[in-house]
Amino acid sequence: MSIKKEQMFWLLLATFFTGAMLFFLTDSSTITGIAWGYTAIVGIFVGLDLATMVKKTSELPSGKYKEMNKHRYITALILFALLLVEAFIINSSFERNVDGLYASFGMGFLVIIGGLVAGVECNKLVTDKPHEKEAE
Repeated sequence: MSIKKEQMFWLLLATFFTGAMLFFLTDSSTITGIAWGYTAIVGIFVGLDLATMVKKTSELPSGKYKEMNKHRYITALILFALLLVEAFIINSSFERNVDGLYASFGMGFLVIIGGLVAGVECNKLVTDKPHEKEAE
């Protein structure tokens, strides 16, 4: 299994675990903590992906850049959407307080969208070699 496939496998496993815990646990503080932990894991995933992309871009000749793995970000957005739908279902069916889940998964959307924007800007910074020469 390639590293990228293994990373996606672990992300899917974390999503499944989080979804199961949200469904079976009833304490709102516990599920909010699990949701924030999941959001942090995805944030780390996005941050490391951006760092890897920037490193690979900086090793390329001037003017060349590494394409973003947008499918990974789209997959993460879909996973957050699925967990958010689960939270809505839990709230409406079982009348449990899941406000913390809305906040956590909403922040997850912002983290992913921020990662997409940051990826484009990071690539611009790294491939913009003429400014480095002007600074010298």
